[in-house]
Amino acid sequence: MLRTILWYSCGWSFLVITYPMLWLATYYKHIGKKDKNRILVDRMTGRICRVLFYLTGSKIKITGLENVPEHGAVLFVSNHQGHADSLVIHGFINKPKGFVSVLEALKLPIINQWMEQMACVFINREDARQSTLCFNKAVDYLINGHSMVVFPEGRLSDGEEANDFKKGWLKLATKSGVPIVPISMNGSYKVLAKNGSRVKADTITCVISKPISINHLKKADEAEFIQKLRDTILENIASTL
Repeated sequence: MLRTILWYSCGWSFLVITYPMLWLATYYKHIGKKDKNRILVDRMTGRICRVLFYLTGSKIKITGLENVPEHGAVLFVSNHQGHADSLVIHGFINKPKGFVSVLEALKLPIINQWMEQMACVFINREDARQSTLCFNKAVDYLINGHSMVVFPEGRLSDGEEANDFKKGWLKLATKSGVPIVPISMNGSYKVLAKNGSRVKADTITCVISKPISINHLKKADEAEFIQKLRDTILENIASTL
């Protein structure tokens, strides 16, 4: 209980401290200084994620960072055990990126503004038309060189077993032509409870696989590709146990 109280109190205090930098990033964007905005946003959001992660008292074991292309956009595809997944992926993988997130994330003060600066998109799962527009926006980001992160399960698994991967996310890669970089996360569900009621120190492992090009993937083979991708991610999780 004490760790949970400290994480929320220290975490929100730190977020408040970042607000002047958030204002500066917004100003850079407003006056058209995109490069300064991008550098500042990437540096600050990465730092925020690392601080929030370390405040849990947890440790990170990450392998495969050499598999992340230095240049060009990629689509990071990860299983989704818990809320700490995003902290690890953005805080410890040094590549500017946005997230395909749920609409509920917009309810988080300060965090929502940083996410908007990161070029995240927010999906309303109850509105098919809005979801399509958001996916198209994410495709545009990818085409223009900005990497994105997607969780194909669509919701937290809250455990080591992954939910089935949905199919719609694959359009992000097929329409943009960028490679897929699979990420296997394990242990994050132990750190931050699904309902936010508990924070616990533990060890999270993150395995980054080699990029996969799908430029020649046929429509008839998409379901099989998604299943194989899920199997690969789960195999990497099993190898960390």
